[in-house]
Amino acid sequence: MSNNDNIQLNRLSGRYEIIEQVGVGGMSYVYKAYDSKKKKIVAIKMLRDELAIDEEFVAKFKSEALACKEIKHKNVIGAYDVVDEGNMHYIVMEFVEGTTLNKYIKNKGKLTNEETIAISLQVAKGISAAHKKGIIHRDIKPQNIVINDKGIVKITDFGIARAITSTTKNISVIGTVHYISPEQVRNTKVDYRSDIYSFGCTMYEMITGVVPFEGDTPLDIIVSHLRNNLPAPSIKNDKIYKSLEKIILKAARMLQSERYQNIESMISDLEYALKDKEGTYIKDTNYDDDDEGKTVIITDEDMKVIKAVSEKYSNKQKYNKTNESLTPEQQAFYDKYIRDGAYKHHLLMRRLIFGAIIAIMLLVTLMLFIALDTRKMENISLEDIATDSIIRENIAKSINGLYYDFANNLVEGYGITLNIAGEEFNNQIESGKIIKVVKDNTNLNKTIDVIVSMGPEVIDFTNKEELQNTKWEDMLEKLRQRNLFYITSEINDNIVPKGNIIGVNKNNSSEEGTLVFTISKGSNTGTKTMPNLVGKTISEARDLLEVNQLSIGEIKYVRNGSYDGNIVMNQSVDKGTEVDILTPIDLVISAGMDGSEFVSSNENVWHGQLNAKYIVSKSNSPNYEGSGVIILQVRLAQYINDGIVYKELIEAQEYKVGTILPLVFPQIDGEYGVATGKVEVVDVEHDIVMNSYEVTFKP
Repeated sequence: MSNNDNIQLNRLSGRYEIIEQVGVGGMSYVYKAYDSKKKKIVAIKMLRDELAIDEEFVAKFKSEALACKEIKHKNVIGAYDVVDEGNMHYIVMEFVEGTTLNKYIKNKGKLTNEETIAISLQVAKGISAAHKKGIIHRDIKPQNIVINDKGIVKITDFGIARAITSTTKNISVIGTVHYISPEQVRNTKVDYRSDIYSFGCTMYEMITGVVPFEGDTPLDIIVSHLRNNLPAPSIKNDKIYKSLEKIILKAARMLQSERYQNIESMISDLEYALKDKEGTYIKDTNYDDDDEGKTVIITDEDMKVIKAVSEKYSNKQKYNKTNESLTPEQQAFYDKYIRDGAYKHHLLMRRLIFGAIIAIMLLVTLMLFIALDTRKMENISLEDIATDSIIRENIAKSINGLYYDFANNLVEGYGITLNIAGEEFNNQIESGKIIKVVKDNTNLNKTIDVIVSMGPEVIDFTNKEELQNTKWEDMLEKLRQRNLFYITSEINDNIVPKGNIIGVNKNNSSEEGTLVFTISKGSNTGTKTMPNLVGKTISEARDLLEVNQLSIGEIKYVRNGSYDGNIVMNQSVDKGTEVDILTPIDLVISAGMDGSEFVSSNENVWHGQLNAKYIVSKSNSPNYEGSGVIILQVRLAQYINDGIVYKELIEAQEYKVGTILPLVFPQIDGEYGVATGKVEVVDVEHDIVMNSYEVTFKP
């Protein structure tokens, strides 16, 4: 029997209790487990049996763990421990409840500009943390990015990441075909810019809902990465901001020298993308609207080289110790292909022609403007001008503070029209009201320019009743006006109307961090047709029930020789039956021939909330050295059956003394039937509770 078939019998290292298998990768199995020592849920990534006997693979697996442990950042899934137990090799990692970016995109079709930028900024900061440690991920893609229930984005699977050293100049092609960089395909030197390329392809999919290149075979897609720059995302989504489009296209240029040279410069451009939606600030001398999808011809002889590399990619899941690089002749072809002088000359001529056309258009526009501006004035008398000035002066005194539409109706009788010349945030004047008349207006055509208020710049979310009566479309307009980042999730709600806001994770829009809005999908009353779960893994069954708005009830594990472990054998409601939404479905799961039999209850949790702030103060430990930085964790503590159960709310990370740590939790999941608990701020290094907050829980 293999290690992984018998895994649920084990209490690994005497402390990790396996709950269920949650995933299978090319190198490892992934389990959800309970750490009885730290009182928390963790993920166990265990090397597959067939690879555990290969010393070279084991070394690579350990290097993954060491790489993960080196990166300590909230946007990277952390590693806690590396363990060898006989032929079992595994990593203990942070367990994240949430969804992959891949599923998030599929559920929404495509993301908005604001969502794309908000998520991308968090991913970029995680990549930056890795790059600062000399680590290249090499497989950035939506499947390796997770969004937890608090809206925090985390990069996972550093299984093919390696620290840059002098010995890693040539490696096998690694990566995923839809996001792989040209240099990974060519098997030439991979550096930080390779992650930036894959990240650009990922952003393309976020804003368009599709991958940049499609093909009938992996080879077709690989050739597209080698021949073409990314097509303009605006072809698939005409609502994309020009700034975001330029960032994506610059990140994923074919030539490494034309991309962002480091992730920090990309972060800087992303942070400004909503302030200048045209992207005039983006420095990219190689960017050309007419050059976004340029194609380079590849001959039949050239294709032989690409196919040779493609075969390496196709076999990347199979371990091959030879790890051959390109021959000198193959490398010479790529050098010529990338730097061919004739090709660059052709590109220069296209740019010169395009520039000449633009110059002619500008000249025609200027001549037309001059002709219009020299209009005749003989029909306007001095008396008309004097009367117009008096009316304007009286209007300027009377319309300030009035709603624009109302004021416009008032002045219509004088043959005057109000024109909105601009909008500004104003803390004293309500949205839609006139702030002022533009004083330097010299038009003689009976129009007056005004500035209109957009309301206070900071949006307040403390009035829950008002918030739940607000349609998401109306809030979205306010967020866009203020260039605010946000993430949304949708759930059923029997009280809040469909499309309205259920809640938000902050008291106002000025608080630090990404805003996470929960939107109502409407009433969850009604019925669903029961899907077939038999033969599915427990993870697949959970997903099917969630999609069909049903829940998991009691789970019973029994020994069985006909089904592999973790496979559904029976369900409490027959497939095809009409069943009420949210009905709990009991499952019988195979424990294999020798697995342990037990029943897992899935009772509903009770909920509490907290809105507080903690000012980080010096540790009161005698061992505190006064460095000015403390590692803090925020957790929930509840007393159950004379014991304490802990649940992590904010993962351990460094805070400077004097920092304000917001403790804003709109919904804390507590233990069933336990009415009280404490949210504790803990000095992890010295195991000291620095402060605690009482929380009440109810169903």
